[in-house]
Amino acid sequence: MAKQSRNPREQSQKSRNDAAQQHAQQAKRNIDSIAAKTRGMQQKAQARRQGNR
Repeated sequence: MAKQSRNPREQSQKSRNDAAQQHAQQAKRNIDSIAAKTRGMQQKAQARRQGNR
């Protein structure tokens, strides 16, 4: 079981750290989905150029 901090300053710092980590994970997911979307758009454009619709 995790040790509970009695100091309110430590608790607020921990909650800020947790929120920052969660935000960073969501941003990474968004970057991954944008990269996949861009890759798909590039493949589609290449297929059009080759006439392979």
